[in-house]
Amino acid sequence: MPSSLLLLDPRNISSTQNAQLALGRVEKQAANPLFREEYFADPPKPWEARLDNVYPSVIYDEEDGCFKCWYKSFIVDASSNQTPLAERPQVPYPGGGREEGVLYATSSDGIHWRKPALGLIEFAGSRQNNIVMSRAAHGIHAGGVLKDPRDPDPARRYKFIHLNARAGQMASCFSADGLNWSPPVLWPGQDAVGDTHNNAIRLPGSRVYICITRGWSEGAYRGLRTVLRSESADFLSWSPPVEILRGADAQDQIYSMPIAAYGDLFIGLPAVFHKGDASAADWDTVDTELAISADTLNWRRICPGQALIPRGAGSYPDGDYDCGCVYAAAPFVHGDKILLYYGGSNGLHNNWREGSFNLATLPLDRFAGYRSRDEQGRALLTTTALRLTGRDIRLNAEIEDGGDGLIRAALVNDEGAALPGFSLEDCLPISAGEGGLALPLRWGEQALGTLAERPFRLRLEFKAAAVYAVSGLARHDD
Repeated sequence: MPSSLLLLDPRNISSTQNAQLALGRVEKQAANPLFREEYFADPPKPWEARLDNVYPSVIYDEEDGCFKCWYKSFIVDASSNQTPLAERPQVPYPGGGREEGVLYATSSDGIHWRKPALGLIEFAGSRQNNIVMSRAAHGIHAGGVLKDPRDPDPARRYKFIHLNARAGQMASCFSADGLNWSPPVLWPGQDAVGDTHNNAIRLPGSRVYICITRGWSEGAYRGLRTVLRSESADFLSWSPPVEILRGADAQDQIYSMPIAAYGDLFIGLPAVFHKGDASAADWDTVDTELAISADTLNWRRICPGQALIPRGAGSYPDGDYDCGCVYAAAPFVHGDKILLYYGGSNGLHNNWREGSFNLATLPLDRFAGYRSRDEQGRALLTTTALRLTGRDIRLNAEIEDGGDGLIRAALVNDEGAALPGFSLEDCLPISAGEGGLALPLRWGEQALGTLAERPFRLRLEFKAAAVYAVSGLARHDD
């Protein structure tokens, strides 16, 4: 797991001048869609009537050496079952007549996916499908899977948190292999609306589980979707859900928010539902944005109103596979990339749309960074008090191609004065063509070892560049 200090974290920033946060630049996988709903495929998978929001839960399983994905499908959707693709643009989507299932897929490389015939759940008289849970068998609606290798009970290594549609109550399921699932165990005493991509994590280094689910706001924001948080020591008894994040208005409602630990931060990927102004260009669409937290209780949206994973171009039925809605899985690191798997669909949220499973990636630590407000001017960023943890200081940054981009650094005291030999003028500048994930900062012949026990602040001066993270340092008060 990355140990860098992310510059998007306000705990690391003392001041900025002519600098503003900007989202990192994701790259969509050229092979997208990695897979689609296949009700009308040849041969067909009749249990994939409508992938809808997909709500993927994706891991790389180190133990088994492969990628695993659990995803949602309406295994029955009367409208989709009865309306061929070519006829859909001519008729309204009525909805209704649905049954939900959780499906399973695997991959050796994260790109090419296999939907195995598991023989577990009967559908239309056959078990030759990849269904691992269904509403009929388990009562499930809208959930998320995590693998918990530290649970001493092998039967509970995989956990599933969901809204149980039969009981109208939140519930948990357990599995030894992620395929054969226990009957649901209803939450005792506490509950949430939960009709969303419910997801849970185990806090690093603890026995505490955090569930992120959904409710409805009260008071002045009554009727708007909002994010709720609950915690548990055993994945069975949960604390009263509390609101931790909400949007600004009906055009900015948070539909779901998968989260993941990343270094000493938590990353959230809120799905923002635009359902207020019907005349707005983004009405009835869903964008995935970025949020961060130091404790899973207090969340900050980064660049609100801007999509971390941009929707594709066009509109139904001829638009891109993800032009209508984007619902992300929790991010995770594999190799030198941050993997952002997501469900995409090609139409409006409350209309016809065909769903797919997709991948976007970011370089390590590049969720968001600081850029110049004025592209022609220089920006300054000064950190809070830091201390050395290694032999050198390295910077994750990129400089725009073909320009006069530049980055210099100084080490300064609390009053802002440069330490002898570590001023901006002493720094060997980083210029165009030198962007990278771990660029060493150097000040002539000065040795950083002389500062081993001394707190200081890092000041970055940059132009036509973005700065994302620093390594070799820690906050002085940690």
